[in-house]
Amino acid sequence: MIPRQHVNPNGLHQRYRIQHADGSPVDHLAAYFVLRLDSFSNDGLHVAACRAAAIAYADYVQSGSAPHLAQIGKDLRTLVENLEG
Repeated sequence: MIPRQHVNPNGLHQRYRIQHADGSPVDHLAAYFVLRLDSFSNDGLHVAACRAAAIAYADYVQSGSAPHLAQIGKDLRTLVENLEG
């Protein structure tokens, strides 16, 4: 699992509490990683890395490996491209 901030303050640690949009809980055994895609951060390298990760995900699901996720990949790519513009 992902450690808490006091255990790993400068590395990967829990930063967010994730729930479904309707407020219901997510799988308590799942591990999530949040990506920042907008350009309002002071850390341009972080945003660039997040966008690259999002595009890699979009590439993967649009490659035919995960046809049930292809539309999500297309939408994610469009979102990133619009935010970069």
